[in-house]
This record gives sequence, structure tokens and C-alpha cells, in this order.
Amino acid sequence: MSAPAPPPYEIFETRDFPLECGVTLPLVRLAWRQRGPVGRGEPVMTVTAFSHNPLDIGYLSAPRAPLDPDRGVWLIQTEQLGNGRSSSPSNTPAPFAGPDFPKVSIRDNVALQARLLDYLGVSRLRLVVGASMGGQQALQWAVSHPERVAKAAVLIGNARTTLYAKIFLNAVEQALRSDPAFAEGRYTTPPVLGLERLSETWAGFALSPRYFSTGMHRQHEDIAAETIEEFLTKWRRRYDGKDANNLLLQLDAWRRHDVGETPGCHGDLATAAARAKMPILFMPGSTDVYFHLDDVREQAARFVGARVEVIESLAGHAAALGREAADRERVCTAIAAFLNEGADS
Repeated sequence: MSAPAPPPYEIFETRDFPLECGVTLPLVRLAWRQRGPVGRGEPVMTVTAFSHNPLDIGYLSAPRAPLDPDRGVWLIQTEQLGNGRSSSPSNTPAPFAGPDFPKVSIRDNVALQARLLDYLGVSRLRLVVGASMGGQQALQWAVSHPERVAKAAVLIGNARTTLYAKIFLNAVEQALRSDPAFAEGRYTTPPVLGLERLSETWAGFALSPRYFSTGMHRQHEDIAAETIEEFLTKWRRRYDGKDANNLLLQLDAWRRHDVGETPGCHGDLATAAARAKMPILFMPGSTDVYFHLDDVREQAARFVGARVEVIESLAGHAAALGREAADRERVCTAIAAFLNEGADS
């Protein structure tokens, strides 16, 4: 199940970076790139999903898409801590190497991205957009830095991780840890069996039941199969080449996320939401199980400038990640309209 080669990137470095867990990293690196008419107007920033790079929603910046840099969009694309290109357990020296890398949060990622914007001299974003964990970052931007965000788009994301999602995330984490080769994160060779078990555990959650019963999976070579074993043989390779400690770091950030825990909000979602008065577009998937439509609607109702546009799709959580052409078109249409609202006023 091969993935496209990740895009080229630059590295932004900053020193003495405090994390929410109380640890200060002496040096932090952020993988990023910018495209389009740099310095012209306000940029759009994309942020990434679990284990991804900017290609997770790369269709939004494809030719003739709403974020196409060749159509005048100054685009800044950042990558999460723990994705293997930004600072991660796999690329950080002692004393923070491997399992000794400290816990990070969605807010830590946003704080690091804010330092990048300071370095670039960017005072305000035209739009911040991400999917899944990227959607969580986009919404956290709206809460943490409302003065720096004109609009936010939350694709298959939410304001706080639900109990159901925490149970699911615990299951995939334990599947990875079950490999004896994992050795509590001090492995000398990749825990391949654990990575395969993590992938296999995920197989029943990423897409919807109807996606399989209608045969939609057979339309994609990477997962097309006639038998369960044939399908799982392909799916088990989903995290080939990924570092186990990197994945666990991001799973933990996802599991613990709650915008209500933003400093000064005292754990209260309504207090956090009141900070974000700009337009916010929530786009949940109709069949997503771990960013469930009803939960997203309930959370979005706390944000005064929010609206919900549902991606009606059988692709489950993959609805905003570009697996189906109809889903890509639906999201592109919505983002183009949202981006241009009020442009002439």
C-alpha cells in the first residue's frame, strides 16, 4: 500500500521551546514550505493529520483547486511534531531521543507554527485549514490566536477528542505495543509486527461499513480485494516505514486534545469557543466514526461564527482526505466559497 513521495520541505529552527508538559526543548525543528506569491497579501496555512505530510489534503492546492498557488494563493504548509520530518522521537538526539521524547499537544504544534509566522513576518492568516488532527490544530489556532486568523476550516476534526475516540486510539496503541520487538520504545530494529497490528486494528474504523458492502473498496488498487485476507495483506502495510515512537507521540496528542484546556479557559469548551468569533467552517463526514457527525455538530454549536457543512460520503474518516473524487469536489467547492466570502465587502 504505497503512498506518494512526500513533498520537498524546509526546516525552521527555534530554541528554548516550552512544551505544555513542562519540558523545554533546547532546539525544535519544524518542517514547512511555502508556495505561490510569497509576501503578497495574507497567506493560507495548511496543517497536517496523523502521520501525514501536506499531501493529506494536497488536492486543495492542486491545479485549479481553491488553494492553487498558481492562482495567486500564498500557501504555507506545516507539518506536525512527531511526523518524522519536524522534531520527533526518531530524529532528536539524547536526552530526548526515542521514548524519552516529551509529550506534545495540539497547542504545542500551534505555538511552534506561530513562531514560524513570527519569523516570516506574518501577522494574520487569511485561512488556516486542516483535516483530522489538522482540523484540531486549525480550530486551536482560532482559539489561541483569534487576532491572527481571519477564517478557519475544520475538515473531519473537532474541538475535543471524545471518549469513543479515546477508546479507539487506545486499541491501536496497544496493538503496536503488543509486539515484543517494541521493547517499551527502545527497539533496535523496527517493530514490524506491531506496526502491522496497528494498521490491522485501524482497518475497521477508517472507512464505513457501507464502503465495503457496496464494493467501493474494489475501485482502488491499494485496497481492492476479494477476500478478507487479501484486503488485510494490503492494509497491514499502511504504516510501512513509519517510526513507532513517532506514531505513539501523535496518538497521545490526539487522545488528550481539548480546546477547553487552553490556558485561561479552565477546561471549559464554551469559554474557549467564545474567544473565536471569526467564521469557522466545520466539514464532518457523514459516516466518520471517530469524529462523529453528531459530536461535531454539538461542539460546533458553541462557536458563534461556525457553520457545519456535511460531507455526504461512504468513505468514513477518509471523506476529507481525498480518497473519492466526489468527496474532493465537495470539499473544494465548499472551501472555495468559504475562502471568497466577504472578499469584496
